[in-house]
Formats: sequence, C-alpha cells, structure tokens
Amino acid sequence: MRLQIIEPDKTDGQIREIFKKLVMVPNVLCMMANSGPVLENYTHFHYTQASYKLSEKFRKMVSLAVSEFNECSYCIALHTSTAIDAGTLTEAECIDARKMSSMDPKINTMLRFTREVLENRGKVNADSIKDIKKQGFNDQEIIEIISVVSFITLANLTANIGEPELDFLEPPTI
Repeated sequence: MRLQIIEPDKTDGQIREIFKKLVMVPNVLCMMANSGPVLENYTHFHYTQASYKLSEKFRKMVSLAVSEFNECSYCIALHTSTAIDAGTLTEAECIDARKMSSMDPKINTMLRFTREVLENRGKVNADSIKDIKKQGFNDQEIIEIISVVSFITLANLTANIGEPELDFLEPPTI
C-alpha cells in the first residue's frame, strides 16, 4: 500500500459524513479520503449515476471494460463482485465486458466505442458515432458512457498508484 488508508471510524467532519452515507467503504475510497473534496466529488458522481439514462448493466460493463484497459485488478475485482452480487451481470457478462466484446450487437458496439474512447483519448472517428447511434444510443447516453469512462479512470488510477489491499474476491481470469 503506497497511499494512506483513511479508516472510516477514525475520521471526523466532512469525510466522516461521507463515509456514513456509504453502504460499504472499499479501500480505494479510503485512499481517496486523503482529500475530502476528491472523496466528496467522487461519491457525488457515483450517486448521480443512478439518474442516468444509461442502464446500470451498461454502466457496470463500461466500468469493467475501463478497469481492464487500465489494468486495474482492484477495480476489476470490485466491479465484478458488486455486479454479480447485485444480479446486474452474470460472470460471463463480466468477462465479456472485460474483453470488450459481446454477442449482443448493442452491447458489442458500446464496448467497442468504449475501447476507442480509451485508445484514442476521445478522438473517435465519425463511423463509430454513427455505429453507436445505429444501435439505439442517443447523445445523452453517449455522454454518459464518456462520463463513466472518466469516473472509473479516477478509481483505476487511485488503485493502481495506491495499491490498496483487495477487499473483494479475485475475479475470474480471462
């Protein structure tokens, strides 16, 4: 562990209030708590995603794809565990998301788009936009995919730099 873990029961003020609202406090958030404003922004971002038009299933798939791309084993474990435990994704769907490939044409297009966003730092070609819209995604959902990419990237970078102890089961290998 290369960044300090802020223990939820040893905090006060803003950070204590944020931790109280969370159902669970993964170690990566305990690292983010080194900066109260970062933790506050991250958790606020997390809660607002519930109002996205992009479904929870699709958000989880993008989260897994991004975590795999960023080689973040911590976040892969976290998102695999929470997706399976909540019944949002099956183990096979988690693996598909990490491979950025699916037999479902809509999901496959979304995952290909996610890969292109990551590989090209957002500079996707016009055909990719046409393809994702052809699969039924509108501008709002495309922006929400981009939002999930940036949201998960912060967690990936924090976990990759801080190397928190894994507090979830190891995900299946692909």
